[in-house]
Amino acid sequence: MKAKFWTFKNILFRSEQVLIVVAHLILLKWIFYCLYEGGTMPVSHLMGHFTGMAVFGALLIRGTAYLVQRRYMKENNLTHIPK
Repeated sequence: MKAKFWTFKNILFRSEQVLIVVAHLILLKWIFYCLYEGGTMPVSHLMGHFTGMAVFGALLIRGTAYLVQRRYMKENNLTHIPK
């Protein structure tokens, strides 16, 4: 029997995954927008977009890693990551 994707037990985990996917899709849309409209924007405006995308991407990576680490530690009853 196949397990259900959404259950009451894993609803927080699945909602985190959905938020991560949505954030990645927003970033991807922003990248496509900048690449498509980049020829008509002033360079300073375009550099602002690319700086914003870099910051958003870095925060997205760091936030995702934090969520995964927190879940791993919670599932294994750890207080810190073993070396």
